[in-house]
Amino acid sequence: MKYIIENTDKLDDEFLNSSISKLSLQRLRRMDELRTRSDKINCAAAYLLLRYALRKEYGIIDAPDFRFGKNGKPYLCSRDDIFFNLSHSRNSCACIIDTKETACDIADIRHISDNTARYFCSEEEFSKICTSENKNYELVKLWCIKECRAKLYGRGLAESFKKLTKGELQGITVYEGERYVSSFFGEGKPVILGIEDII
Repeated sequence: MKYIIENTDKLDDEFLNSSISKLSLQRLRRMDELRTRSDKINCAAAYLLLRYALRKEYGIIDAPDFRFGKNGKPYLCSRDDIFFNLSHSRNSCACIIDTKETACDIADIRHISDNTARYFCSEEEFSKICTSENKNYELVKLWCIKECRAKLYGRGLAESFKKLTKGELQGITVYEGERYVSSFFGEGKPVILGIEDII
């Protein structure tokens, strides 16, 4: 199942303080490593979104701890039969949960420089996108799809995004929000939740 929380940029210290008791010690340590208030809020919101999904899908109410694969892909310590992935941007969080390897990504629609675009686009992709009416949207969408694919196999940024072919990107669906683009491995629309749903 796929879940999204929108407008996390509108959350404040009250949300952060109220979420602390719902985070695992591992997640609290991770949050302490982050420098910006926005990152801390999104770290907490993404974790609470996962807790909501585990409760809804599997009846799991305990705060989960993670173990990490070679390239940092998280897995649940307590359940080998449940796979998940989290992502957040400045204003939204995404979560996917499944019985097989899965992945998601979410990114704000924003300006992407040509230099940055050339980092993850093939020449063909870059040429095609440059003729698009909404170049920034198309670049963010392509990045989001490629990041989802890399996360699926636990490779993240270690994989060369330029070399990913259309065939390798099959099975990834895109959902467009007002201020973001999200990508998920698998079919179906995400459930859009409010903060009140996960607290």
